[in-house]
Amino acid sequence: MAMKNTTKDDVLEIVFSTLLTVGVLAVAVTMPNAVQLFKYFGKRTPKEQWHMRRSVSSLEKRGFVRRKRVQGEEYYTLTSTGRERAMRYKLKSMTIERPPKWDGLWRIVMFDIPEDKKLARRSIGHAIQKLGCLQYQKSVFITPYSCSKEIDFAGECYGVRKHIRIITANDVEGVNCIRKHFNI
Repeated sequence: MAMKNTTKDDVLEIVFSTLLTVGVLAVAVTMPNAVQLFKYFGKRTPKEQWHMRRSVSSLEKRGFVRRKRVQGEEYYTLTSTGRERAMRYKLKSMTIERPPKWDGLWRIVMFDIPEDKKLARRSIGHAIQKLGCLQYQKSVFITPYSCSKEIDFAGECYGVRKHIRIITANDVEGVNCIRKHFNI
């Protein structure tokens, strides 16, 4: 079944997540309309196939992917710049999983990122908040849910993981307001 109203962001998400997960995107040159990627995501209309090819070509021109031709097939891999972009793209859609029952522990995420990485500091704070953490102080966030995988990923995206700490605590000051925020 073909997707309806495939947007540029949908195509980029498919390409980036495939390249980030699999590492390689293969395109049969002998059958340009049959991008092998489509078999993983169902049938596509000719228009959607065109969008996919155009997006991959655009990513190559912008230096996010590298193309290599081997025995009649084209292979695309992420460049280091493309890998950073793909990780940040994936981060936008990440959330911290909420288990059915809270374990009673607080996760306190803190960071102390140097001034020379000001953009990364702002970006990581925004990313942590977008993941669902509550800002407790300027560079301290709190959540009642396990978040180490997501925080590790966010830290790696911006190259600042070594500046981030996660503390698990039984109690925090101002717990009533925090519980109210998270509806627990």
